[in-house]
Parts: sequence; C-alpha cells; structure tokens
Amino acid sequence: MSTIELGELPTADDDRGAPTGSARIDGRLVRQVALAVAVVLCAVCLTGSEVPRAHGLRPVWSVPIGEAQGTALSRDTLFVYRTANSTTTIAAHELATGAVRWQRTINGAIGYVQPADAAGMLLIPTEGQLVKLPSANDGSAFQAEVHGATIALSVATGEVLWRTTGEPYTVAGDTALMTEFSTGAVLRRLRLIRLGDSSTVWSRDTTGVRSYLSLPMNDRPDKVVTATDVGQIKIYSYASGALLSSATIPWVASRPEEGFFNDLTGTADVLVVNRSQSQQFDMTVYRTDTMAELWRTSQTDGYAFECGTALCLSQGEAVVAYDPATGARRWRLDNVVTAWQLSADRVVTGAGSDTGPIQLVDSGTGKVVGEPVEGSLASDETAGDGSGRSVFVLRPTTSPEGRTAVTRWDLDTGRQWLLGSIAPVAGPPCSVRPGYLACDRGDSFEVIAVG
Repeated sequence: MSTIELGELPTADDDRGAPTGSARIDGRLVRQVALAVAVVLCAVCLTGSEVPRAHGLRPVWSVPIGEAQGTALSRDTLFVYRTANSTTTIAAHELATGAVRWQRTINGAIGYVQPADAAGMLLIPTEGQLVKLPSANDGSAFQAEVHGATIALSVATGEVLWRTTGEPYTVAGDTALMTEFSTGAVLRRLRLIRLGDSSTVWSRDTTGVRSYLSLPMNDRPDKVVTATDVGQIKIYSYASGALLSSATIPWVASRPEEGFFNDLTGTADVLVVNRSQSQQFDMTVYRTDTMAELWRTSQTDGYAFECGTALCLSQGEAVVAYDPATGARRWRLDNVVTAWQLSADRVVTGAGSDTGPIQLVDSGTGKVVGEPVEGSLASDETAGDGSGRSVFVLRPTTSPEGRTAVTRWDLDTGRQWLLGSIAPVAGPPCSVRPGYLACDRGDSFEVIAVG
C-alpha cells in the first residue's frame, strides 16, 4: 500500500505586534510583510479569488484500483472489488487508516454495490444479465445490467447476513425497494424489504409497467410511481405499498429517437409530467394524493426539480421557480444552463461546463448568495445538514499547473476558503465523508484528511 505525497499551499504567518520606539522602518517588519503579501498572491494565482484559511489537506493512505471492477464508500469504509476467473473479491478498508478490515470472495461477477449505513450492511447484486431498459425520463432504451439476486454482507465483519431475489432500486434507512425483472427484462414486481432480515413489507406486481420512480420527502422516499405505455399512472405509499391514487392521463407514444417521450419527476405532493412531441413541450402538474390536475404550461424544454417549497424548472438558459400548487411564478434567474437542489434552501446554478463558475442561490427568493466559484462540487450526501454547513469545490490549478485546488464553500454565507491543493483527480469529483476527501485517481484511490 503506497501513499501519494501531496503538497499543501502555504498560509500567511501569524500576525505580530507593530514595532515601538523609533519611527525608522524595521527591516525585519519589511521582510515579514513582503513574505505575507507573496503568500497571498500565490494563493490568489491558484484560485483566482480565495484567501486560504490556516487549515490544509493531509494524505492518509491510498490503494491501487487499476484492475478493480469498482469501489463503494460507506460512512467509515472503502470497499474495493475485483472480478477475475468468475470470482469477485471484495476488500473492506477502514477509511481512517486504510487497514483491511476483512476480505471475502463471491462466485461470479457482481453489480453496483450499495452500502446501507443505517443497517450496517453492504448490498451486492448478483446473477446479472445485460438487457435494454426504457429510461424513466424520456422512454429511450439504454443498455443496463439487471440482477436476479442480492447478497447482504456485514460492513463490520464481511459475514453473509442474507440472500434474496431482485436488486435494490432505492435504499433508505432500514429498508430497500427491490426490483425484480423477467428474463426478457420486463419489470414484474416491486417489493419493499426490511434490511434487518430481508423480510417483505409489501409487494406489488407490475404487469404492463414501463417506467417507475420514487418521489422524495425530506431526502427520503415517500411515494412510488408507476406508468404504463398508455399513461396509466399509479401512486403507492413507499412505507406501506397502499395505493394512494391512480388515473389515466394524456400520454405521448414513445419514439425518443424522433423527440417523442414523457418525462416523469416530482415531489411528495406533486407529480410532474413533461410531454415532448418533436420539440413541442407540454408540462402538467398533478396532485399525488388524487391525481387531480393542478396546472399546466407549455414550452418547458427543461427538467423540473424540487427547490425548497417551490418547483424549479431548468430550461437551458434560465431557472424558474413556480408555486407547485398554483403554477404562479415566484422568481426567475437568467443566464443559467444547469441547476440543481443542494439543500432545502439552496440551489446551485452553473454555466454548463465542468470547471466553469457555479453560483449559490436562495431557493426561497432566487437571490444569489455570495460570489461565484469555479469548479465542480465534491459528492456530499449530508451537505445541507447541521450548523456550519459547507461543501467542497474542486478545480484544476493554473499556477502551478497539474494539481487540483480544494475550496470550502459556506452554504449560509457563500464565503469561500482555500484549503490547499491535491494531485489531479480522475473522472468524477471526490466524495466527502466526515473529516475526509476520498478521491478516485484512475489507477489509485486516495483518502485525504481535511483540516
């Protein structure tokens, strides 16, 4: 196991008291001021705007992953899995030290591994087959691997806890919504299980269902929506599986290659259906408890998402917030290419490039919070929680070249603090765990302590 040495950006020296007595210029003071100014200028060259706090980044450990099939992160563990000769080996590394906690082999290849932190287990799909599935967004077909079974391992020991049919679609708390497919890749059942023992909470046959999704409330699944090819919508309670509402609504015959499709999204209270007919768009908003139509609008060639108490629509050149019950416009922000909800009261908007400027926006008012920052956000599932909440922004450096600058971005004020720089990051941005950045470098995976 090797550790990649990373440099830390310098920080300004501690402030010292002004000299007393003679009014002559003190040579030592001149040197101290010159050094401090030089350090600040170096930091500004690196990020363009931020002044660093006296906190840095410290590499802890790394592991080679060049031949690995994939990795997964739980709250305190990195899982690395490799498949060779029809056998998959999973190694669990303690996040704080890199020590191998346990190692286990499983027959055959495996699918996307999902840690379930609340249940203290790792969910591993097995018995995979390659199929073509319809997208829940536009009905287009994409190649995917579906799995016929799932194995649960203990995060602490690697012990096999249980096996069950299907694979996880959504994991929340101590439950998982499982999908079961026929040999022809047709969804035949949705089933909610208890993670403690894999027992079934509820199960629904899904004959004729072409697309499905879960609708959130407070970052947890609240409802499950299914849709058929003729627009028959059914909405179930995520917790109990009870049918809450159903209706057959106007539906576009899916021909995604020609621009004909239906896009489904929404919140716990409203279902949003955006219909595309060869560049002509029509969006309708329905109540989830009754499927009664609330309002509609046209020319909505974007995607809808929850933003605080509003429903936001990103349209490629602007983001617009609507009252979800009435459709009344609350605010509009122009010159926005991409937008997404970061927390209950914050939206991030961007110019559409990976390292271009991104801006923090108050989801209630549409007002910009602080100054923009260049880069991409590190993945952080708890970014909006607690006091002193912040996220990390990563961007390539310009001086020196060939590194990645890491900036802490305060969600309440929009203030920014440069923490330092790390070696270049490959692929997706780093992930955040309490006290650490976990970064994929392509041929290695590195864990960095954040001061």
